[in-house]
Amino acid sequence: MNKIEEAWFKEYELCGIPKTLKPYPNVPVFNFLEVAAEKYPSSGIVQLGKELKYKEIKEDTYRLATALADLGIKKGDRVATILPTSIQFIIADYAISKAGGVHVPSSFLEPLNVLEHKFKEGTPKVLICLSEDSDKDVTKIKTLAERAEIETVILTKIGDYSLSKPEHESLDNMLWLTELIEKYNPAPPDVDIDIEKDLETLLFSGGTTGMPKGCMLTHKNILANAIQSATAFGPAANLLNGNFSVLIGVPFYHAYGHIIMHTMTYQGATQLLVIDPRDTRSIINMIKEYYPILQIGVPTQYIKMLKEELKGIGILGISGSAALPPDVQEQFEEKSGGGLIEGYGLSECSPNTHINPSLMIRLSGGSGRGAAIIRKILQIPLRYILGTVIKYMDRKTIGKVSSKLLPILMRLRSRPKFKKEEKKGTVGIPFCDTEIRVIDDSGRELSLDELINGQVGEMCINGPQRMLGYWPEEGSGIDKDGYIHTGDVVKMEERGYFYIVDRVKDIINVSGNKVYSREIDDILYQHPAVEIAATIGVSDPKRPGSEKVKIYIQLRPEHRGKAKEEAFREYLEDKVARYALPKYIEFIDEMPLTGVQKVDKKALKAREEGKS
Repeated sequence: MNKIEEAWFKEYELCGIPKTLKPYPNVPVFNFLEVAAEKYPSSGIVQLGKELKYKEIKEDTYRLATALADLGIKKGDRVATILPTSIQFIIADYAISKAGGVHVPSSFLEPLNVLEHKFKEGTPKVLICLSEDSDKDVTKIKTLAERAEIETVILTKIGDYSLSKPEHESLDNMLWLTELIEKYNPAPPDVDIDIEKDLETLLFSGGTTGMPKGCMLTHKNILANAIQSATAFGPAANLLNGNFSVLIGVPFYHAYGHIIMHTMTYQGATQLLVIDPRDTRSIINMIKEYYPILQIGVPTQYIKMLKEELKGIGILGISGSAALPPDVQEQFEEKSGGGLIEGYGLSECSPNTHINPSLMIRLSGGSGRGAAIIRKILQIPLRYILGTVIKYMDRKTIGKVSSKLLPILMRLRSRPKFKKEEKKGTVGIPFCDTEIRVIDDSGRELSLDELINGQVGEMCINGPQRMLGYWPEEGSGIDKDGYIHTGDVVKMEERGYFYIVDRVKDIINVSGNKVYSREIDDILYQHPAVEIAATIGVSDPKRPGSEKVKIYIQLRPEHRGKAKEEAFREYLEDKVARYALPKYIEFIDEMPLTGVQKVDKKALKAREEGKS
């Protein structure tokens, strides 16, 4: 029996990705910022029109780390934040790490009872948060801190790092972040970090099966995953290190945004921060102003962007956190001239584990033997030429050139022989050093041959990015062989590309027949009237333990009030099994979304339970 890894190692060769990245550097995570400040002096972070270079970020980070130490933070102590994607988050994350603490990132979108649960579990000594959040004012913050027995609250306003700084009012028993930073010298303690054992982040999962659990992520986990993520684009991407910009439209408090922040700091990218990931117009304006070569987002952002004028955007988008409908990829390419790449991960793995490189293979000439030989022959001289040219271009010029060249290359590679190389609807191949097992319902591991022949099973993952366990017990949530059971049912094709068939918890049981809700979602996204779709199972009162299929549809504006339920049943009739046809169809004005803008099926199920 062949090892499963052999399937995707062939794709590694096509992309110039090594089979392993071991040994990983024996340095703590805050080393990313220290190196960026020294190695990439012209790069930094842009927020609300203001840019801070990495050297300035490091200065404020060291000052805050010194302040945290003076406030009593010692090695292993937890510090919580409730911050959006912002310079403040970056400074806090690296400062907590530098002081030897453990970061507990949180969101104001979470209900107070969930925040209270997280803080009582994680027992942070300090909380850093925004003061102007409309949903949770300072009084509520005080109440939350008291209930969770948090000793110190540090406040900031989002405008503290902007072109126009706001004034700070005096508040009892609370400190201001920027005032602390101004007060202390950059003299943080020298803390001995064991990267294999010491936690960098206590990242609570989304709580899809109840109250969230804390994933214990070590410095090694985060460090390895950032390096794995940077390597996924092959050696050519390294030529741009320190001289490109990336637009980040995902929250840093989420695992996806958190690792992107570290990866881009590691690569010395200038990070363009989108404070509100729902603000599509702001996203497009920033692309047109700064010319980033990469956009980090989620499917609903790209769906919303399709409503706008995208001509000339020419950007490469990375999509994660939720399933990317293939039809959205096609429309994005057609409207913008750019392309979308899908990835996959989970909080327990820091989170990135897979990426789909097939678009890059398509653009580089395909997977044929001739194209591979030409790539190898040209690799060294092309890298030398590109490296030389890039040295004389600034990041905005590189972005402008990329925005013109990418659409041309996409058109040149749009002929069927090239386009067939791109695999849509797949989360891609595993990252370097990521171990995968797929098990059937009995727990038996499926062989490579069984997977290639179409068998499906639950994906299990191990690797250097895998957590120590759920807080506070090391090994909790990990099987005896060291694997995380993802809860995702997958299939794999012969080149090692994985397809998420469904979440185990989202599989619908119709009289003993399995209905994969994601497959129906993907079909619905191909309908011209559908903007967002979600398929769930609802209890069948006549058959205990059985379910009926229900679909929710958010229609495109021009189809609202015109579409009929029966038209969608007819649309699905020849595309799904008879038992998978929806019993119920409901049009919804606005689909519920999570804090990271993915469809919240949990909320839809709760809505149904509330009706019964």
